[in-house]
Amino acid sequence: MAAEATHDFFRLTRIGQIRRIGRLAAAALDAYGIKVRTMRIHSFETNLLYAVRSQTGERYMLRMAYPGWRTLEDLQAEAAWLQALDKDTDIRAQQVIPSLQGEFVLPLNGSAVPTTWYATLMTWVDGRLLGHHLTTQNLQRMGQLFAKLHQHGEQWQPPANFTNKRFEAFLSRGEPDAIFDGGLVDGFDDKDKQAFWQARQWVEAEYSRLCPSDLRVIHCDLWHDNIKVDGGRLRPFDFEDTIWGYRLHDMAMGLLDLLETVGHARYQELRVAFRAGYEQLLDWPEGNLEVLQIGRLLWVANWVARFDSESLDAVGQKYGEVFRHFADSGELRLPPQS
Repeated sequence: MAAEATHDFFRLTRIGQIRRIGRLAAAALDAYGIKVRTMRIHSFETNLLYAVRSQTGERYMLRMAYPGWRTLEDLQAEAAWLQALDKDTDIRAQQVIPSLQGEFVLPLNGSAVPTTWYATLMTWVDGRLLGHHLTTQNLQRMGQLFAKLHQHGEQWQPPANFTNKRFEAFLSRGEPDAIFDGGLVDGFDDKDKQAFWQARQWVEAEYSRLCPSDLRVIHCDLWHDNIKVDGGRLRPFDFEDTIWGYRLHDMAMGLLDLLETVGHARYQELRVAFRAGYEQLLDWPEGNLEVLQIGRLLWVANWVARFDSESLDAVGQKYGEVFRHFADSGELRLPPQS
């Protein structure tokens, strides 16, 4: 019966899937004791997010985490760090709301949906996405925000059941390595194949050179659209990737997204502002940030290769060109958008 429900679920339209998940979402809100005035879909990409307003006017974000995307351990790590940030700092990140039974992550199952969905209820973050306000002043503030999170991530003592996952390779969450271990790289043109192997060697060598004492709890996905501007203050959200990692890795991921958004010319100015803000609180870490960004591009290439075998030649060509250009010039040039 469960297998039939799973098969049936994935044959549904997106609206049909949302209807079924909505039943679990309603059960979750009951478990939190929330009397709902309005509940609307905020987004449905990997996770299904609802904007909720209670009958007494409080606003919340309910996240229904897609099965297999993040584990219960991952989401509990997020909740633990957010609790600590709320207690220890003035960062004003999201707060995680406990259920009536004191649970911060609710495992939910239903006969009409596949496997377990995890519900997390959080406070609503006011403001507009930072991506609408990418000024030098705000990038300086973004650098300060990173530094504050890095300070706390180093000093904080997580609970005993906190995740032990570390981001210290281009794949660090147990994802299948389709390109190298799976052998897909062998189907690339020879020059692309060589470029991919060389890129992997750069990334592995760079992670091995990072100072072990720099390892700490990091956000790991703090880019400009996971931050809101609220009355001139930056407020971070979406901590589901919380993990042990390095400061340089954390910044490399956020700055790569900035580069993709604004292009090379403006990126240089905004990166300088980001660094200036960061260095008001912490020294800039040693290491090659661009090589860690190459690692992120390898992750993206691996993701595409896993799910779209028809695009393998294109993956090899466009990322192979990026890696060869970096080898020749030391400049990170992004692949063309599909």
